Amino acid sequence: MKNGLLNSFFRMAAAFALLLSAGACKDDVALPMQSITLSSHAILAPSFATTLSFDVAANCEWQIFVTGNDDGWAELSQVSATGTATVSVMVDENTTAQSRSLTIRAVAKRNADVTDELIFEQASASAEGYLSIPELRALAADGDYTVSEEMKLRGIVVSSVQDNNYFENCLALQSALKPGCGITLRTDETLYRNPGEELEIDLKGAVVGVNTETGVMELKPVSDDRITRTETSQVKIEALKITYEELRSGAYESMYAGLYSQVYVPEGGSLGDMTLKDNLSMQDPDNNRFRLVASQASSFGIDPAPTGSGVLKGIVVPQDGAYAIRPCTAEDKELTGLRFGAQVGIRLPYVFSFYASSQANKDCKYVTVTDGSFDKLGADFKVEDKDVSKCVVLTAKVASTSNSSHFRLTHWADEGAHDNIPAKSMVYGQDSYFLLTVPLAEDMPASFRISFGMSGTGGAPKNWAMAYSTDGEEYVTPSDGSTAIAIPEAITGSGYFYYFTVTLTPQLRLMKGQTLLLKLYPTDNVSCNGGTAGYNSDSRLHSCIAIEAVPKFSTSKPAGAVYFEPFDGLTEGLDYLYGDKLAAMLNYCGSDISEWSAELKNGLSGTHVRQRPGYAQIGYVESQAVKRAEYKNEAGALLTPALNAAGDLNLSFRAMAYKTCSDRPKGKANEPKDKKGDLTEIVVEVVGGGTINGATKAIVSGLATDAFNTYSLKITGATASTQLRFTSEPASDEFSRWFIDDICVTK
Repeated sequence: MKNGLLNSFFRMAAAFALLLSAGACKDDVALPMQSITLSSHAILAPSFATTLSFDVAANCEWQIFVTGNDDGWAELSQVSATGTATVSVMVDENTTAQSRSLTIRAVAKRNADVTDELIFEQASASAEGYLSIPELRALAADGDYTVSEEMKLRGIVVSSVQDNNYFENCLALQSALKPGCGITLRTDETLYRNPGEELEIDLKGAVVGVNTETGVMELKPVSDDRITRTETSQVKIEALKITYEELRSGAYESMYAGLYSQVYVPEGGSLGDMTLKDNLSMQDPDNNRFRLVASQASSFGIDPAPTGSGVLKGIVVPQDGAYAIRPCTAEDKELTGLRFGAQVGIRLPYVFSFYASSQANKDCKYVTVTDGSFDKLGADFKVEDKDVSKCVVLTAKVASTSNSSHFRLTHWADEGAHDNIPAKSMVYGQDSYFLLTVPLAEDMPASFRISFGMSGTGGAPKNWAMAYSTDGEEYVTPSDGSTAIAIPEAITGSGYFYYFTVTLTPQLRLMKGQTLLLKLYPTDNVSCNGGTAGYNSDSRLHSCIAIEAVPKFSTSKPAGAVYFEPFDGLTEGLDYLYGDKLAAMLNYCGSDISEWSAELKNGLSGTHVRQRPGYAQIGYVESQAVKRAEYKNEAGALLTPALNAAGDLNLSFRAMAYKTCSDRPKGKANEPKDKKGDLTEIVVEVVGGGTINGATKAIVSGLATDAFNTYSLKITGATASTQLRFTSEPASDEFSRWFIDDICVTK
């Protein structure tokens, strides 16, 4: 009997173990398999220096290994990451007669068997049976030349047929980033090739010579079928920066080049009357002049003349006995820097505000908004300060998309005054960003801080960083992470708009007359809801962008004061006195008194007391991580230390009440919840002995909401233990934020 029971027990145990094993196996099967897939398995680069990229689609942590005889000619933008990423490969010019290649292999860090690779090859500078563009130009130096040999030529397309600002039935070709490497290809019919594509031309029977009408040296093959697209990967074309003297030399004809310049405005003239099709006269900083040539039929010919300075990009062409620049795309003529010679710019503090005068989109009080159009993918979007002496402009770039529902660049008036710029879609790795161009009218301090509002819908990027530049070409992101931010949660229920402050310490001091460019861009593909960021989600830059010196205060103690608190150590938050330019960030205060150091408290204590620069805020309303219909008042109280003075005392302090800026025309009557405003009366209480007018409490009424005023009270019968308590007594659903400064007690 015992053996039977024992056998039965073992059979049951074995069955139970089998069930557990089956369950465990089922769990293992459900786990996602690690995977890595590269977007391409072969990239062929042209011989000149350029940048190409590929995508890594992965669900794991990975790293890249590069193998080859010599990998010094290629540099990767990143060699490890987690999940999906875009990797750029920057290659040097290949000046040899041999092609060269590398193997780029992505491997999962925790499983070396999970891998994918691509072959990256760069073409040689020359090869048997091929002529270079400089060699071909030399053959026609003394007149038209017909190629009789079996020869071929390769070149990269640098003009844009789609934008229609080059000669009819012509493409500009370029083979290297040095003089003499451009030529114009003439075809029988319009050849729709994209910038960055490499073409191969069968030269036998082709004619090379200068077109008597345009003055451009052209290559005309026997027929269009002698032109083919090579297997070389499409590259991103970068304009070669040149000087006026180099432009004038003619050595860069038919090449994509850029020259730092601005539109010349004659005395008494106005930029407002000029358009691109007017063949604008351009000037460099030395007042050398050349022409910007744009056809009325081009995609941007009727656009207004650019108002600032910058690098004008385009194809170099002969024009009226000199050389001019023909922009290829609308972006080529976007000059947004400070006009040289102009006395404009900002002085600190400066606030670039998105605040709307009414609850209506684009009814902005301080800026003018031009919506971005889908057909230009937002290249025409801009927000300009209405104060023309500042010349501050915000532009933005979103990811390229063929779906119009995935695009938006405009202005939105929020009921809670989190007025914002909704940018759809900003995607990591797609060169997406907000860009603020700021001319400087004064020297900047070594360090300064920038405050702004940032939020996003669920699929928008969570992590961002701010980079800076003074030339619009090289941007610096501080390596210490001092300008990095993370949006805590996605927008939901008409709330969750967050405020940020970053401190910027440029490598070199910024001086009067320079232009500061601030670029805010996503740093990875993590979304606000914790998933993978992508298209069709709004990134919202909201309320304002405030630029200010790092605050420092030093207030002298009044003569005869037995107690004095000037709050000089408080530096956080934004100054409420900037007014409605701050929009919803009027409510942006610093840390709570419970988080202050003992030195900062200086004997003070209390609840719901917050930092403002040089003064304190008493009372608090959370307006970031909350729906605007659920704002809740937290009445504050500030208690001084014992005054250590007995008898009759005189108290003075400065105070001001808070007033929301969301109470405006066309808005909802009861949203946000604090819309009806805050109390303008406060309570001063004597604790530990003494009275004010025979009572331990005194009510101070009629606080202004736009300026500090000084209030005085007399304390009778104080003891050494007497303390002062500053607070308010709001009724249910009332709000009671207010500010205090310079508490002074004298005998």
